[in-house]
Amino acid sequence: MTGTAAGSKDNSGREALRRWARPARRAMHYGLVLQLTGIGGWIAMAFGVATLVGGAASGNTAHHGLLIALFGAFARAVSGWFAEGQLSLAGRLMVSQARAEILRGVAERGPGWLSGDTHGARTSQIIDRTGQLHGHAARWQPGIRLSVAGPVLVLLAVATQSWLAAALLLVSVMVLPVFIWLTASGTAAQARAQQSALDQLSGDFQSRAAQSGLIRSFRAVGRQSEEIAARSQALRERTLAILRVAFLSTAVLEFFTSVSIALVAVYVGFKLLGIFPFATGETLTLSEGLAALLLAPEFFAPIRRLSSLHHDRTDAAAAAGFLAGWLSHRPVLATRRAWLEQAPLIIFDKVCLEWPDGTIGIEELSFTARPGEITVLTGPSGSGKSTALLALLGHVRPLAGRICVDGDCFQGAESLADSAAYIGQAPWLMEGTITENISIASPGASREAVARAALTAGLIDDAGRQSDELARHLGRFGAGLSGGQRQRVALARALLRQAPLLLLDEPAAHLDAAAEGEFMALLRGIAPGRTVLLATHSPELKAAADTCFALTTGPAEIVDA
Repeated sequence: MTGTAAGSKDNSGREALRRWARPARRAMHYGLVLQLTGIGGWIAMAFGVATLVGGAASGNTAHHGLLIALFGAFARAVSGWFAEGQLSLAGRLMVSQARAEILRGVAERGPGWLSGDTHGARTSQIIDRTGQLHGHAARWQPGIRLSVAGPVLVLLAVATQSWLAAALLLVSVMVLPVFIWLTASGTAAQARAQQSALDQLSGDFQSRAAQSGLIRSFRAVGRQSEEIAARSQALRERTLAILRVAFLSTAVLEFFTSVSIALVAVYVGFKLLGIFPFATGETLTLSEGLAALLLAPEFFAPIRRLSSLHHDRTDAAAAAGFLAGWLSHRPVLATRRAWLEQAPLIIFDKVCLEWPDGTIGIEELSFTARPGEITVLTGPSGSGKSTALLALLGHVRPLAGRICVDGDCFQGAESLADSAAYIGQAPWLMEGTITENISIASPGASREAVARAALTAGLIDDAGRQSDELARHLGRFGAGLSGGQRQRVALARALLRQAPLLLLDEPAAHLDAAAEGEFMALLRGIAPGRTVLLATHSPELKAAADTCFALTTGPAEIVDA
């Protein structure tokens, strides 16, 4: 990556962090105020204890010191509890804002925007990388402000007791910014590498899990397990590298802190004993010296936390840099055509298609899909069958050639999504009743309309309709249905939507021969009045089609059906 590109990516990442942090600002400010209140509680505790001990040493009872200390302890505990809640809320708000922006982009631009990486890697990026933003709002932003405001507040309190003790604390803290900068320069690149390793592991694991049956069939379990183990080892090494820096930086910071507090303790002790070798221009009492000693650790407490908080910053910056770069590549939105009143005639004439990431999906594609017919696109994997279907939904952009619908050709990126129903290899199902799963296609549809669609799709029969089979509750991802029943749910959705264009991508991939025949018979029954375009490898589906086009690296060839 060139210096200019890296700088541009950093700038876009910083802008994304500011944008996502806006909804969390109020909670961050409240949390910071509460944290400062907690420091004020510690100051009250220090003064109260010092007053109580000093009075006891001089033979006086200073009960008001005990009351002040108790009040400070109560204020610190309560403010700390509320501050934790506010800052946790700030972190959640920032993560929610980032995820909402990403999901909004997916909803507006379609799933083609997610191309360019594996499903597992994209899932990791949307969930895990956005999760890294939580620490930015919940810990880093308030922590960096507290590391300035908190010590100043404590320093003023120490100065009221001993100006030289305050000066010692101020001088000792001057070396810490240089140390923090050195830590920052060493962890940013490691955080980016660790997150990339996590993306790679997530992508590899998802792809292996999806192809587990094929891996077992070819007896490649051992080899694939070794590759996953290698990815896991790489992630472990990246994580340990970050932890090494974290532990080392914490140890060094603790050393500086301990030396600084020791200097204050030596000065206070020698001053109280009257053996300090230099004149300081101040008289130190037991109460004042004890208060300064009790406040010294609190002076360094916010600064000591910066070492760990900095890793929240680097994680968030690495995540934002990647996500902002991804979000900046926004494909042109496809113009949605109005609802088609009848089944369309679709013509692809030497079409070249481009994915949102700029890769060419297919070249020189030509075929015709007629109303009332089942048109099949077949060909080897990667020949562009699915890409052709997605082009009609606006997820892939035509670069050359013509896509015409009833003689009206696409002008740039256009979409028939409002008039189409799409059925993939594994229809998405949710936990809930069968009725709820079908109603996704038309949320306002009546129960009678849902039942008719399910009956036509062969999901239920008249007996099942009477026994309210549609009220059966499904588990997560539709657990409880066979592959054929899942496809019938998808078909029922298409019927409920009453779309004149039906697009199917390998609908029989997970069906046995009997279920495949039944599904094709159902398609035959609903084809009149619709344009059915189907991408498949199945010889049975190809044989049952009205027209079949074989896709190759060149123009599609007509195969007799």
